[in-house]
Amino acid sequence: MSGGRGTDTTQHDFPDELARHRPALERSARRLCRNRHDAEDLVQTTMVRAWQARAQFLPGGNFGGWLFRILTNHHRDNLRRRSAVQVPLSDDVPDPAPTPADDELSALLTMAPEVVIEALGQLPAELRAPLELLAIRGKRYRQIAEELGIPINTVGTRIRRARQRLQELFAAHAAAPGGSR
Repeated sequence: MSGGRGTDTTQHDFPDELARHRPALERSARRLCRNRHDAEDLVQTTMVRAWQARAQFLPGGNFGGWLFRILTNHHRDNLRRRSAVQVPLSDDVPDPAPTPADDELSALLTMAPEVVIEALGQLPAELRAPLELLAIRGKRYRQIAEELGIPINTVGTRIRRARQRLQELFAAHAAAPGGSR
């Protein structure tokens, strides 16, 4: 049997073809798994799946390519399964590091309510409306876009600009004499 691309594998040649391609499958599996034992399991499973699906192989097709496709698909399945494993955590897990949004919120909480209301009043209506719908009414970007009749990307841009403008106003207030509270 020639064994090149497009070989004509029949049912009686199938075990010989599996054995002939096994060393190449093992090399590929070791590269994929980076672990000899996992690679051996991957090759064995590939051989079993190929044997079970031997009727699906089209004579004249690329036998090696078909085997490698089975090998890589099974490897991907294994990776997906491993990433889906949930690890129970103990109760003494530290809190996550604060995000910029948390910092922004804590800065707002230390501000006098009058200062926050005054700063919101200084925002242009086109920036204030989406920010209020998000922060006060708890709406999602898509809901805000529908309510204001603007594209969803515009909602995100306006909220970002409103937050930047508020930070500038709060910084100016804090820098002013007697401005921190």
